[in-house]
Amino acid sequence: MFNTIGIICKPNDFTSQKTGLELGVFLKHKKVVLLEDSNDFEKQADLIIVVGGDGTLLNTARTYVDFNIPILGINLGRLGFLTDVSVDSMITVVGNILDGEFIKEKRSLLSCQIEQNGKVLSKNLAFNEVVIHRNLAPRMIEFELHVDDDFVNNQRADGLIVTTPTGSTAYALSSGGPIMHPSANTICLVSISPHTMSHRPFILHGESEVLITLLDCEESATVSFDAQSSVTVTEGASIRVKQHENFVHLIHPKGYDYFEIIRSKLHWGQKV
Repeated sequence: MFNTIGIICKPNDFTSQKTGLELGVFLKHKKVVLLEDSNDFEKQADLIIVVGGDGTLLNTARTYVDFNIPILGINLGRLGFLTDVSVDSMITVVGNILDGEFIKEKRSLLSCQIEQNGKVLSKNLAFNEVVIHRNLAPRMIEFELHVDDDFVNNQRADGLIVTTPTGSTAYALSSGGPIMHPSANTICLVSISPHTMSHRPFILHGESEVLITLLDCEESATVSFDAQSSVTVTEGASIRVKQHENFVHLIHPKGYDYFEIIRSKLHWGQKV
């Protein structure tokens, strides 16, 4: 099924580069066409294998989501939420996948458009979350929230997280948000240190459009995307967030168990 494969390694990381070379030797032995130039991935790759961590996979997913190329993650350290294949089992797992033994999973992303004075300032994608947050000033920011053109409320808080189900175990979780199964067609809003204690995480249908308008901030605020890129915004800016039209397709080995990963990463059932 996968005859032409591209490998993406963590930039400037010796271990990742070395592991990628080892994987490349194995793939060539299996008579797989190995793409050397990432510019060829979009038109030729049947599969992209990411050798690194969840951060590398996040960037890869945003880059190639519109080309419908499945992605497999090889994790160099501890078990990752997204990169779930260990280096020790890499050759065996990749061999099994080449033989057709795998699970394919669809995951959603967020599309974010930042507007001000009737102009579109930027468009960005996020696999985990879009976050609007205050900068260095200790004062909260104030923003107005709409969902599908319906007014929800005005909030004063350190910020707001708009998360996908995938991102529910990232920043949103540490801010009190719920864990959402990756297959859920949902978007969740999680306030960051809200001024009013009655604010609670709000789960929306995945096809909802969220509009956040910045009403008041001492200097400026920041909108970040998967904590890997960001845009500075000022009073009056609007952040429009909705589910991206295309999905990321992750490849997992047979026997993949999302709940096993959750138990491991969150240390459920371990004695304290």
